[in-house]
Amino acid sequence: MGLLVDVVKQGAGNSNDGNTARRFFANPGATAQITGVDEELIKRFGVILQVISCGEYVDVEKFREYCATTARRYVELYAWYYMPASVHKLLLHGAEIIEHNNFIPIGKLSEEASEARNKDFKKFRTFHSRKTSRIATNEDIIHNLLISSDPYLSSFRPKMSQIRNKPLSDEAKLLLNHSVTKANIEFVDIGNLSDCDTD
Repeated sequence: MGLLVDVVKQGAGNSNDGNTARRFFANPGATAQITGVDEELIKRFGVILQVISCGEYVDVEKFREYCATTARRYVELYAWYYMPASVHKLLLHGAEIIEHNNFIPIGKLSEEASEARNKDFKKFRTFHSRKTSRIATNEDIIHNLLISSDPYLSSFRPKMSQIRNKPLSDEAKLLLNHSVTKANIEFVDIGNLSDCDTD
């Protein structure tokens, strides 16, 4: 499959990242043959990964049932292997996390945007900051980050071509809530809540 798993990358952690995971789950048949893990289980985990990272609203009840079925299958097949804490949290508590953060799709809360700014941070530090002191360097970096993210200034940039995400599988589409729109979401202004309103 051409994947490097758990390989240390100089100065950049290891090779276990989102791209590796997507490629791993993209071909469940080959993955199951190589790892010896149940193909249906790999397919289900791939669907869950698509749903939580797609940036769309999730149907909480369908997601809860899908994750519960996946957890039962995991325990039936691999009761001898203790379920990792991250897998437990996703399968058994993922729906509650999505339910209590329903003002924005769970995929929009990823650290992908901040990770994408790392290259800008390095560029600003190297080419657009004073090197007289750490305070001056950090001040210049912050100013450049603020300027580059300003919505008004960004409106003058030429439009970039839209990122083409891979289409969701049919199974993943069934777990999405297509009836939710921005107009349906009720926002609460936290600044206007008093101490007595918290219950």
